[in-house]
Amino acid sequence: MIWHIYKKELIDCLRDRKTIIFSVLIPILLNVGSIFFVDKMMASDQSGSMSVAVKKGSDTSVIDWLKNDDNIKVVESENPLNTVEEGKALAALKVPDNFSSAVLNMKSPEVTVYTDSGSMNSGTTAEYIQNILNKHREAIVNERLGQLNINSQTIAPFNVIEKGVSKEDDGSLTMIAMFAPMIIIMGVLGGILPSANDIFAGEKERKTMEALLISPVKRTQLLVGKWLTISTFGIVSGLLSTFAFVLSVRYLTTSLNDALQLNGHFTTFIFSFLVSLTLLALLGAMVLCILSLLASSVKEAQSYTSQIVMVAMLPYLLMMGKSVHELQSSVFLIPIYNVFALMKQLLYGVYDMQSLTYTIGSLSVCTIVLFAIGYTMFTKSRWVLGKG
Repeated sequence: MIWHIYKKELIDCLRDRKTIIFSVLIPILLNVGSIFFVDKMMASDQSGSMSVAVKKGSDTSVIDWLKNDDNIKVVESENPLNTVEEGKALAALKVPDNFSSAVLNMKSPEVTVYTDSGSMNSGTTAEYIQNILNKHREAIVNERLGQLNINSQTIAPFNVIEKGVSKEDDGSLTMIAMFAPMIIIMGVLGGILPSANDIFAGEKERKTMEALLISPVKRTQLLVGKWLTISTFGIVSGLLSTFAFVLSVRYLTTSLNDALQLNGHFTTFIFSFLVSLTLLALLGAMVLCILSLLASSVKEAQSYTSQIVMVAMLPYLLMMGKSVHELQSSVFLIPIYNVFALMKQLLYGVYDMQSLTYTIGSLSVCTIVLFAIGYTMFTKSRWVLGKG
């Protein structure tokens, strides 16, 4: 009987074009758009686009340093700060008129770099300019030490080198691990939201719930059939979002393609991913079932369920600054948060059975508890039939 109810609800939902559009197509389009945005941000090259404004007649030595760099474009103007504010340059440079003579006389003239605090490109340009100036400053220091017959290593007893723990990671894998879980989970939520609002609140609003209740079908079977229907849309939407993500990264991007390597432990990856995705869809569907039972109309249900996206994004925001090596075993006991954490581990090639077990256990327990709550509500006419 559950199968017949499930099939009937599934067919009814598929007849509604709005459900297909909002559950499947729009999440996929948004996800692909996000991938292009990330890839464009990763592949963007500042070379040739760094412009710095300097005052006309400034000391030529510093200007020549900048002009000798192929990545810097020098813009001379009467008011460099206004040039930056007008968007004609990314940064401004103030050089004292007596800079060269001051350096020759062993003085320390000040060179000021002005940036637009609201522009990331401006900050990048300023950092690049400072690196050029620091390189020439070191050359002048070494020249002075050589004139005094002093080894340059006297003032530099050691060097500090910073390297990443992950080999050959240019930041692409970090971006994938940051956006992929959000894209996939948003795909799941995008699939269950439209159908959940209509299956319970919609039938109460259309007064068709009474006909179902007087039929020779147990309420448990009705609830399970509707719940599985909602979950199916979440699973399908999540899988399609995943396929769209992988295919887009593989064939439509440049920077992200090399970072997405799933060759090793492919079976373990697929199993862990499918289990966590399915349990997440079942949990989310039951939450929406309860919220839809609380509502008496589709509009009221939408006002309740719209907050689910905000709640689901909170664990994502809390985990954004954490490395995969910082994730403790206890975090995999926190529902929703553990799904983000597990997907991050999988993308980094970390396969921990304890993390997977904790995730499956916590999601299963929460789903069982929520199902008990939903079943209790579904046996009460005040929640099933709505007001009046």
